[in-house]
Amino acid sequence: MEVFLEQFIEKERLPEGFRTLVSEAYLPIAERLLTWNAEHSGPAPLLVGINGAQGTGKSTLAHFLAEFLKASAGLNVFVLSLDDLYMTKSERLLLAERVHPLLATRGVPGTHDVAMAMRLLDAMASWEAGEMKILKSPRFRKEMDDRVAARDWHSVDLPVDLVLFEGWCVSARPQPLEALESPVNAFESSEDSEGIWRGFVNDALEGAYAELFARIDYTVLLRVPSFDCVLDWRREQEAKLHLSCADSGPSEGQHFMSESELIEFIAHFERLTRWMLVDIPSFAEVLVDFNRDRSFVGLSYGKGAA
Repeated sequence: MEVFLEQFIEKERLPEGFRTLVSEAYLPIAERLLTWNAEHSGPAPLLVGINGAQGTGKSTLAHFLAEFLKASAGLNVFVLSLDDLYMTKSERLLLAERVHPLLATRGVPGTHDVAMAMRLLDAMASWEAGEMKILKSPRFRKEMDDRVAARDWHSVDLPVDLVLFEGWCVSARPQPLEALESPVNAFESSEDSEGIWRGFVNDALEGAYAELFARIDYTVLLRVPSFDCVLDWRREQEAKLHLSCADSGPSEGQHFMSESELIEFIAHFERLTRWMLVDIPSFAEVLVDFNRDRSFVGLSYGKGAA
């Protein structure tokens, strides 16, 4: 375990304090996943959603669990990132022309290819011995703001035992209609004065996304103390992305956000992030709480855990 953890920390550029998070949260969650997987039946792999605001460590948790469960229990775990399901840039530009200009910006419900996610999950569920053992799953490059060519997509080795579906709005439910009447920030006041954009997002959650999220067997929530800390955490995430791309060398079309761009980008997510912090704790099976400085607070279980 120590060698595995040391290698993971080095690969992901994680602080030494990560060890505490592993022992007090990640390993107990891994044990819970093993229990759920043992109880699971049916052709589809167990599907666990991981929700958390930007910068909470959803991807880190998912990849740690995938690697740990493979090494310790021999499970084939696939990490499906909601970010990889974004529509292409051209598709979003078309949506922006047809519905609202804000939909050119990736992120909110309505800007993902939900049908592609459903097909991918269906393919995992319908796989039979003797069939081709590799699926291709889409890959999105944030610094290019676009999906990569199919030849560079992720490979999914079949059969899959467990899917960890991580994303900032995974398992989100639509807001009550009355909550859409007033803007939540200055950005919405100026850019969505008639409420068309937020109405479209809510309709998406009530439609295609509800069908996708209904497939989730269990939900893990990484809970921030408030929306106010999200900007700082997302700023750190952007810096990490910059470092990662520097290691792999420059690519055509790369773009990293300036401070003003980052502030505006985060404003797109405020409404739904605040709503999820209220709603998801009422049904999530696992909650992981953090302080504003990102230090671990505690782990709680069960629907309705608060």
